[in-house]
Amino acid sequence: MNKYILFIIGIIFSLFAFAGNSDKNSNKNSDKNWVLVSDDNGIQVYTLDTPNSKIVKAKTIAVINAPLIKIKTILDDVDHRHEWIPFMVVSKALSEYENNKRIEYSHFYAPWPASDRDFVYDIELVESTKNKMVYKMKSIYSNLMPVNQEKIRADLFETVYTLTVLDDATTKVELIYHADPKGWIPNWIINIMQRVLPYKIMRNLKETVR
Repeated sequence: MNKYILFIIGIIFSLFAFAGNSDKNSNKNSDKNWVLVSDDNGIQVYTLDTPNSKIVKAKTIAVINAPLIKIKTILDDVDHRHEWIPFMVVSKALSEYENNKRIEYSHFYAPWPASDRDFVYDIELVESTKNKMVYKMKSIYSNLMPVNQEKIRADLFETVYTLTVLDDATTKVELIYHADPKGWIPNWIINIMQRVLPYKIMRNLKETVR
C-alpha cells in the first residue's frame, strides 16, 4: 500500500469525519453565490467558488449563548487556541499589538505521511464597537519565523471572524476561511478540508464557551 493511499485513509478516518447532515442542503443557495452544504448542531456551513483559485472558500455561522466579550476573550488568547482549534499544535504571537494588528504563528499537525503545516500571518481587529467586532487574518512573510524545512509553509488567503451582538447573552459568530495547505494534497481533499475544518472550529468554540 503506497503512501498516497495511506494518506487518503488517514484523511478519511482521522481528519475529516463530518456531520451526518453534510450534504442534505447542497443545492440551496444563500447570500448570492454562497452554497449551503451543511446545517448541523446549530452550525451552518457554506462554500463559495472563487474565480482565481480552485480551492473553495468556506463560511460557517452559529449563534452562541455567550456575550460578545466572552467570545472575544477566547479568540484573543493565542497561547490556548490549540485547545479548541482542531489539529493545532501551537499558536503564538510574534509581535506586540500595534494599531490593532500583530503578527502570529500557528503550527498544525498532519497525519503521516503528510508533513505538518505552519502559517505566519497578520491578525487585525478591523472593527470594534459595542455590538460588533471583526478580526481579519492573512498570510505574510516575516523573518520573525523563518521557514522550517520539516514543515510546509501554508498560505492563509483569508480568515475573518465576525462577532455580532444579538442580545446581552447571545452572539452571532461568522467565520470565513480560505487557505491553501500547499504540498501535494489534491484539490478535492483540500476542498473537503475547507468545509470541514471551519465546522469543527465553530463546534469547538461553542463547546469551549460552555
